[in-house]
Amino acid sequence: MPAIASLTDFNRNPNAMLEELRRSQNPMYLTKNGKACAVIMDSDAFDRMVAERVATREREQRVYDGILRGIEDFQNGDTTPAADAFAAVRDRKGWHA
Repeated sequence: MPAIASLTDFNRNPNAMLEELRRSQNPMYLTKNGKACAVIMDSDAFDRMVAERVATREREQRVYDGILRGIEDFQNGDTTPAADAFAAVRDRKGWHA
């Protein structure tokens, strides 16, 4: 759960709060007049979060591209009967019934 601190507290003691961000690796909401006004986090934690989002997006794009290829193959009549496809998978995996 992200920490919450006032902007005034952050301005009074930034080094301690920055150390807490580094230690916890969690974001911190800063408030002004009792309402959230900013979110801060350790730069290494931010870099990891961005890298994870990029990796997730790339995986999602590969799945989407595969689905589109499958639809295109189906529309072009480039299909394989399920029994033949399952047999090919069993052969490749060495699963003999």
